[in-house]
Amino acid sequence: MTSIQQVTLNRIANTPKGEERAELLKNDRVRSNVLNSGANVTIYTGEVKEGKTISDMLADVYVGRILRKNRKGNSDGLGALGGLAERTSEDFFASLDEKQRKMLVGQKDDVVEVDGKIVLTNDIDVIRKNNVLRELREELEDLGIKGVNIDKEKLELIPMPKVKDDNFMINIWDGKGECFAVNPYCHVYKNNDGLLERLSSGAHEKDGGEARTFMKISLIDALTAYGNKGVEGLSLEDGRHAVKDHRYPHEYLTLWALASKLLDYDSEKMIALSKEVREKSDHPISFSMIAKATGQSLDDLAGVLRLPVDTVKKMNSRTSIGQNNNCATRYL
Repeated sequence: MTSIQQVTLNRIANTPKGEERAELLKNDRVRSNVLNSGANVTIYTGEVKEGKTISDMLADVYVGRILRKNRKGNSDGLGALGGLAERTSEDFFASLDEKQRKMLVGQKDDVVEVDGKIVLTNDIDVIRKNNVLRELREELEDLGIKGVNIDKEKLELIPMPKVKDDNFMINIWDGKGECFAVNPYCHVYKNNDGLLERLSSGAHEKDGGEARTFMKISLIDALTAYGNKGVEGLSLEDGRHAVKDHRYPHEYLTLWALASKLLDYDSEKMIALSKEVREKSDHPISFSMIAKATGQSLDDLAGVLRLPVDTVKKMNSRTSIGQNNNCATRYL
């Protein structure tokens, strides 16, 4: 940790949680001093088919989700496989010999082999892919699953240039140890060879670690999993449900981006999908809430979904809330 990082962390630690920390991190100079990247991947399977409704059309599409747990061992929301990037300082890297540097390949996301030589890279496209592969391996090993490999060149980035994941630093961090503001990089990865089935059937919770289980759930059900009200003992810090809801809004947003991709970025189909998802939920599906939680506007959200902003505004209705809650919990 550099002296500038430490001074900035001390300043943030001494700022009250919530609005005051959020205001401080709006200063790009402050945020850049404590900035890291993160990366995640949503593995999915299935094809769009003919159907009377959009739900029928997407009925064969499934996604992989883990149920996270926090340091106290409590449920901590649904999500994709992923986490913070592991980086290496230039000074530390310079202090190592070639053998020591080689040991960091696969452990540090910014240490790579190029033409037989181990180098330190700042290329975010290299770092984000290495980040995904390492976190996938570590989180699956937490669930007793080893030997899973995916092709990092087939990772598909969902561009979210303005998304920020600063919630932990703003609302949760107690001021002790390292902490980061985070720029997340979200990916989707298609696999129709039974990977989701193998992962969901082989997962079992181990002591420690960050994951409770791995689930294969329908994309439609996964789209209902944001905005569920928590109950005593099963609530995130913002009052959402710690089992039924996605912990990270950008990982939930990735699901809508995936749906938009599968539906060929068709505005009418996406508006119909949002209505059908609302009818399956007993809570509002609010794109305004997602935009606010990720530091974006509806215009930015439209860019992520590759849709006109007027389409997203129509999707953003807070009405037509159904009475059925067919959420991902039925798979737990």
